Amino acid sequence: MQKYPPLATADGGPDPAAYQRIFDPFYRGAFDAGRQVRIFHARQLHDPRGEREGMAPDQAARSHPVLVVPGLYIADDATLDWLGQYAHAGGHLVLGPRTGYADHEARARHEQAPARLVAAAGVWYDEVGNLPAELPLRAAPGSPLALPEGGTATHWVDGLTVVDAEVLAEYEHPHFGRWPAITTRRHGAGRVTCVGTVPGRGTARALAEWLAPTPSSGWGTLTASVTVTTGTCPDGRRAHVVHNWSWQEAAVRAPGDLTDVLDGRVIPVGTSVSLGAWDVRVFVTS
Repeated sequence: MQKYPPLATADGGPDPAAYQRIFDPFYRGAFDAGRQVRIFHARQLHDPRGEREGMAPDQAARSHPVLVVPGLYIADDATLDWLGQYAHAGGHLVLGPRTGYADHEARARHEQAPARLVAAAGVWYDEVGNLPAELPLRAAPGSPLALPEGGTATHWVDGLTVVDAEVLAEYEHPHFGRWPAITTRRHGAGRVTCVGTVPGRGTARALAEWLAPTPSSGWGTLTASVTVTTGTCPDGRRAHVVHNWSWQEAAVRAPGDLTDVLDGRVIPVGTSVSLGAWDVRVFVTS
């Protein structure tokens, strides 16, 4: 995409940062929604060359129940098949623009897109378009996706044609309105959701909240300026990194017995934890 980008700059020229402009909104939406994100290289999940072990689709579905795949333009057959198997095993696969459009040698595939995943997704497309300005979106009737007022699509449109998928969001436009913006379909024990555009910030957040209805940090409801990221330490304890992204002080309550990694102080469950302006505190489970 850096050499042959699908997106344009403001003056109409090729944008070498097209991949980042497709990928970043999905990540930012999860961040704004307070959801945790882990980034994988495709070969960490499935390596067609066998140079690394990768993960079995059912194992990935258990450990990572939502897998968002935007902009994976170059993908071999086995990787695309792995994605379908991940959804069939119980994972929620989210396909973003340009994923699977080219083969392992970057040649456009001679098949309907999303390649090798049309049956699983319940949609296909062979027309695409660039957007010079944002398009407003609306939730489809009965859609579980709660789009905010002013939700938008940006940069790109895939002309998604529904076979047997549920439409979640639609474009408000006399031409692009003939196609859905976001669709979803059950596949085996899991689900495949297709996002046929680069979501605007509010849309991306609403999408993340629908994909993962409950924040996984365990800290419950947080104030707007506070985020929590957790991870597993080598000794098996959980680490908690708590940020306050504001000039105003904030407070949260400990979800369990914690130890402050800087001073070793034990903080019992339910204790109020104070955060100064632009503060960060790091804890481990006691």
